[in-house]
Amino acid sequence: MKINDDEKFIKNVEHLINPEEVSTLLFYQTFKKLLPRNVFKKILHKTSQKTPYIGFVIEPYSLFLFFRLRDIEKAKSLLPDRYKLAKTRIFVDDEPEYYFGIGVFNSRASTFWGTRLESYLIAEDTKTGLLSFIFIDILSNTIIALPYEGIADPNSKNAIFTNSSRGDVFVDIKEDKSNREISVKGNISAGKLRDLDQSLWLTGNTSIAHSRDLSDNDDNPFAVIFDPSEVERALDIPIENISVRNNTLFPDMAEREPSKAVCFPFAQHYMADSPGCRTYIKNRDNLIDTYNSLADKKSIRTFSPKIINRLFFLGISLTSIISIILFILLMRTF
Repeated sequence: MKINDDEKFIKNVEHLINPEEVSTLLFYQTFKKLLPRNVFKKILHKTSQKTPYIGFVIEPYSLFLFFRLRDIEKAKSLLPDRYKLAKTRIFVDDEPEYYFGIGVFNSRASTFWGTRLESYLIAEDTKTGLLSFIFIDILSNTIIALPYEGIADPNSKNAIFTNSSRGDVFVDIKEDKSNREISVKGNISAGKLRDLDQSLWLTGNTSIAHSRDLSDNDDNPFAVIFDPSEVERALDIPIENISVRNNTLFPDMAEREPSKAVCFPFAQHYMADSPGCRTYIKNRDNLIDTYNSLADKKSIRTFSPKIINRLFFLGISLTSIISIILFILLMRTF
């Protein structure tokens, strides 16, 4: 099976991205605490049913660093019950290892727009047999979707990921509350394109889950839909060209210095499941079939804060009315 028309899919993704909606959602976040978390999550999932996909773009030169795990038992303790820690290759001819990985990139969508650092473990889904990326942490200066909270506020005002004309890349990200941080300077100009291991980069990206403390008892994976060629090859950056100046993300769980550095020198276009939605992708052909189906759609509605706003303010109105009624009833007792 092959991709029929990547241009149509790319344009569909780009058409779903509206900067105005990011601003709307950021404004809305200031009122989120007025609703109980479980009510907010119900609103979120109801919105997702009408708009099951989020289109987003990862900008060129996204950087992924993989560190050999030192504390295997600690890593295992972070996984939901249906997952077991797995060794994996990064490039096709590597020796398999247990890894802690981070991905840092600039991205844009109708629900978020900014710099994002994701921390992962790699595990096998025992129900499907697929390798899975398991989020154990997300730092960002933009909105973050998390199962236990729904939509979380930005948590890192200091979030820098950029590059220079000399091929240098700069990472400087610190979490506001904890001061956990990572600072990296590297150079990607000596990187060589190599084939990536598809059991990780292809099926792993269609089976993404969250750690035990982030999952809120929901261990079902979600998928991102994409052109397999966007994860077929990437730059293998010589590890001596990567300098980790500071790294306090998960001290002692993994080695301080990375053993693999991967850079994608092109934009990647994705459609991700909206919160609470699940697309099951079992193999490459299944992914391409879903990709072609989405590319052929003339109109796709993306996850939008406008729908949340209507439900949210309706919820606030009902809450206010109930509060007034209770107040009146209480006053009548005196």
